Amino acid sequence: MSTESNKLKLKIPSFTDEIEKTIRELGENFNLLDLISDDYVSATPTSGDYLRNKRLYNSASVYDGYVGWVNVRTGKAAPLWQRLKSYTVGDYIIPRVDNGHVYICVQSGTSGYTEPVFPVSTDAQFNDTRLASTWAATTQYKLNDIVLPTVDNGRFYICIQAGESGNTEPPWQTVDGATTYDKNASWATYRITRWKEAGSAALFYPFGKIG
Repeated sequence: MSTESNKLKLKIPSFTDEIEKTIRELGENFNLLDLISDDYVSATPTSGDYLRNKRLYNSASVYDGYVGWVNVRTGKAAPLWQRLKSYTVGDYIIPRVDNGHVYICVQSGTSGYTEPVFPVSTDAQFNDTRLASTWAATTQYKLNDIVLPTVDNGRFYICIQAGESGNTEPPWQTVDGATTYDKNASWATYRITRWKEAGSAALFYPFGKIG
């Protein structure tokens, strides 16, 4: 009858064990050893779920660098939010200043020019159109201003040529990247991205200073 090792609780076969049982237990041992084996990365991860205290070792360590990174908060790893980037449903991001939360894209589109104020309420949803205003006639707009049509069409428009808007609202383009001409101002078209709060974000810190 097999026994267990003290630390890892690996199965130690006995000479009297059946061959099939022994092979199965050895397979379980290998899986456990694989699970706890060291992982090597060249940078902190931007995907995957990680438990608190998970350590990742630096595969390209150098003098004055670090041995690796340790996760101090159970959660999901994700890349930092980026401006005017195309996102698809299911993409994850985290704020550029950590707030403990991760966010999932629930409507494909392009992120805004200014980083959102990320809500921390569970399952909160919001459009990525911070600082956008509703289009107004005979208004002086500057480069990178963002407007929304007076009738929602699921798009936002970023000013790519500064100038005064017209007396009447222009017929807005709806194809990504297309230009809407508005008297002296011009606008590039983007579909609005929508985000949803999706739980806790992993947080890795370097450990083991070298040198």
